[in-house]
Amino acid sequence: MTRRLMLAVFATVAVFPLQVLAHEGHDHKVLGTVTMAAADHVMLKDKDNKDVTVYLTRETKVLKDKKPVKVEDIKTGLRVVITATTVKENNVEKMVAKQVELGAAQPTR
Repeated sequence: MTRRLMLAVFATVAVFPLQVLAHEGHDHKVLGTVTMAAADHVMLKDKDNKDVTVYLTRETKVLKDKKPVKVEDIKTGLRVVITATTVKENNVEKMVAKQVELGAAQPTR
């Protein structure tokens, strides 16, 4: 009986990928360390050490200590908290930042 239950759970997880949980149009928080920053997107390693790309727009607010700063202030090694929305563009889902909060640089070990 337990084996059947485990198989059913595995089959359910395999059929419904976790990305389905990131509903289009809803806000999501992404926490991580910047690995690359450009004028139109930021790449980071999240808390699970996964690579994440979040796109920036003219409407994206960039804050440090709750004060506005420029997109150019996003630097490699900084910790960030990004509030983003998942949007579908050309049948491809991507995350677009509403707000980027800059924190301290990742400490060296």
